[in-house]
Amino acid sequence: MASSSSNPFVIRIQPGPSSAVVPAWVPPPGYFADVPMQNFPQDVVPAIYADYAGNMNNPFIIWGGSAVLRDYSALGAQVYYSGGHEAAVGLNNVQFTLICDFSSLSWSVANLPLKANPQNTFVNGYAPDGTPYTPHTYLGLQEFPAAWGGAARGTLASFFFAGSGWDNRINLMDVSQPQMGYRVMATRQPENADPTQIRLTRNGGGGNYPITVMDEKRKGWWVSTTGSVDYTLFVSSSGEITQYPALGGNLQNGSMVLWPGKDLLIVIDGGYEFGPYASKSYRKLYIRNLTTGKVTTTTTLGTVPCLTDGYDGGGKTFHRPDVMGLQWVEELGCIVGMDQTVDPPAIVKLVPPLDPENGQWTWATITSLQHWPSDTGGQASLQFVTNGLWSKFRWVPSLKAFVYGTAKDRRPQVIKL
Repeated sequence: MASSSSNPFVIRIQPGPSSAVVPAWVPPPGYFADVPMQNFPQDVVPAIYADYAGNMNNPFIIWGGSAVLRDYSALGAQVYYSGGHEAAVGLNNVQFTLICDFSSLSWSVANLPLKANPQNTFVNGYAPDGTPYTPHTYLGLQEFPAAWGGAARGTLASFFFAGSGWDNRINLMDVSQPQMGYRVMATRQPENADPTQIRLTRNGGGGNYPITVMDEKRKGWWVSTTGSVDYTLFVSSSGEITQYPALGGNLQNGSMVLWPGKDLLIVIDGGYEFGPYASKSYRKLYIRNLTTGKVTTTTTLGTVPCLTDGYDGGGKTFHRPDVMGLQWVEELGCIVGMDQTVDPPAIVKLVPPLDPENGQWTWATITSLQHWPSDTGGQASLQFVTNGLWSKFRWVPSLKAFVYGTAKDRRPQVIKL
């Protein structure tokens, strides 16, 4: 909101509450600890899903992620959302957001439907009550701040119905609403033959394995997917979609980050290091300078993390950046993620050279991380999560640290580098 006045003194209301003081339960640099939550996800089972307590694990283990909503409270909240993969036709799709509030240190659920919706009642992604199917969310969850038109306590944006043949849609959840609170973002992609559709290819939709990153300068999100695509999309908070030539174009379980200080959009590719499909794609970075439009391709040095089973049945031959929760952190000056293919899980970083658009970046593993002695009774090692970390590993600005949750009966862990 803007107004004109001859008064030289201007009051500016900053978007979203914040706290200048990091809470005492955040460990010092080089340590990790439990977030001292006062309850567990298994303590807030919704009555409509009480038939199976395992439903509370869905947001953690069903191939999904999270987003940090800074507007939710003074310290913000981490919101988890993922589901699908019902074991049989007619079972309920479990629909809710799971909220970890860093101010109250409590778990809660929101955005419940009025009643449980069997998975075979959804038509093109929506139940008879209009609520969206909860899909695998992968890297498709982002914050929609109040300052951009989101709800007062923030909105969760979920990109696409991954793993389905349904039309691509962006579902928005007002997480202050215990029930319902859903809406579909009205989008327009004018370069499409059908501007009402969201398309990453010339002849189809695309949308499995969504890859998204928030752009605060432009008030929107950059969007791609794994696999062959023709476009990288910019989706503005108003719903206007702009097509750009695909960055990378045929990613093998890739990831994408934004370096705001340099205005660089960076794609980290994956691929085979060993076996009949081996190539150097797993060392490639594709970089678009968003100021100049220039695109460059460069490579990485060091030991590439996350070597896991490939699709060829040949064992650990394939690098997967997408499951590491990679993100650029301005305060740390590098890309950071977590490798869960080693025991215990390890924090990794990808460090830029002096010339980030053309020079070689360097992978490194942080080996000095320890459990904080003051975290009495806390989990003494970093925890694993089933079916990939995705964006459950998140930098929380108010804490100046990373947080990730792993299960309905375990506390999240906070990591300070």
